[in-house]
Amino acid sequence: MNTRRKEPWTPRFSMATPNMTATITAPVRHLTSSMAPRRARAGKLQVLLLIGSGVVAAAQVGKAIIAVPMIRSDLALGLDLAGLIIATFATLGATTGIAAGLVVSRLGARRSLVGGMWVITLGNAIGACALDEFVLLAARIIEGVGFLAVVLAIPSALAQLVTREKRDFVMAAWSAYMPIGIMLMLLVAPLLPTIGWRNFWLANALATGSCAILLAIHAPATPAAAHAGTARFFADALAIVQQPSCLLLAFAFFAYSCQIFSLVFALPLLLTSAHGMSLGAAGLLTAMVLAVSAIGHLSSSLLLRVGVPIWVNVATTFGFFALSCIAVYGDLLPPQGISILAALALGVGGLAPGAIYAAAPHAAPGPSAVPPTIGLVQQASSLGQFAGPASLGLWVEHFGWQAAPAIVAPAALVGLACAFALRRILTTAEQRGRRERQEANRLWRPGDQAHRMKEIR
Repeated sequence: MNTRRKEPWTPRFSMATPNMTATITAPVRHLTSSMAPRRARAGKLQVLLLIGSGVVAAAQVGKAIIAVPMIRSDLALGLDLAGLIIATFATLGATTGIAAGLVVSRLGARRSLVGGMWVITLGNAIGACALDEFVLLAARIIEGVGFLAVVLAIPSALAQLVTREKRDFVMAAWSAYMPIGIMLMLLVAPLLPTIGWRNFWLANALATGSCAILLAIHAPATPAAAHAGTARFFADALAIVQQPSCLLLAFAFFAYSCQIFSLVFALPLLLTSAHGMSLGAAGLLTAMVLAVSAIGHLSSSLLLRVGVPIWVNVATTFGFFALSCIAVYGDLLPPQGISILAALALGVGGLAPGAIYAAAPHAAPGPSAVPPTIGLVQQASSLGQFAGPASLGLWVEHFGWQAAPAIVAPAALVGLACAFALRRILTTAEQRGRRERQEANRLWRPGDQAHRMKEIR
């Protein structure tokens, strides 16, 4: 009898041999590798489309600034209503910033973007046909609602679209949307007497409508937050306000806005009243100084890209503000020197907005909280636009220009303190994110099939 133990049958070849696996998966790998550059190019185009849409939205702020003299002549506006037409966007931002951010979070960035652009288009069309100042003011309010929807949705869409390594750079570049949009309107100002302000409004309607169509086709899909009741809405708003990191960003942007708009407000008055410069020359120098601000915004993104920390950009801005205000307001320099130093202050000051926008995704409690966090920052910025010039004007009226550093420097020191506090918070957030990524990599090591099966069991 044959007592030899029978060995279990095994196949002579395996369907999972390395050569066969490589042969089968090669076309898939080739297809995936060929699609990667295409997706990268599409992502870059989407980033450019989003930032460009923000510039077009910001142009709606600048168009009112350059067109208000013609509007006053056409509709017989007083200075009070003319000021309201210019300040409509800032007023809406100061009163509804965080609430608008929560609405954008509920609707989703894509829906808010497309809808906001169509709302701006509608406001432009109504404004072009306005027969009196009240219709025009209502049209500006409609535009302002669309403007908030657009500028609060774009940072959220950018934060979800780009990789973590490129996010700070892209968010800082996005911060230049406002000065670039306003400067574009200043460049077309010489054409305004020829085309008229109503046709100018219609041209802006065409531009925003075109952006709305492009966004509807190419804007990235972003998830909307779960629908919740009114109680949940206010609870989310309270959670953002109670978040120390979000409050720090708001205080920093408030201090920055106070500094920048105080300087822009004071420079023409200082040059004409204290140094005897003509109004035209003072206006030209102020416009040149404003142009430098856009360079500072773009420089922030480059500095972040080469590894300069966010808090260093913010601290540099407020440190320069604190030192330069003494020379600007202290009657130490001639008018040309004051203008050069003010230009440097606005240029260096441009580092702060980009850094603060880049910090928003780090400071927000979660991805869905980015729009309300930006809304809180926008609200603080709008409040600073009012508080800074008003406080400086009252102070100078009673104590003179040489006493201006006594109120300007403390605001800069508040911003400097926010920068150092922001350093600690961002460091903690970065360490927490690094630990989470390491934990995720430990649990899901690529290629470790046995470990994956063990985790699944």
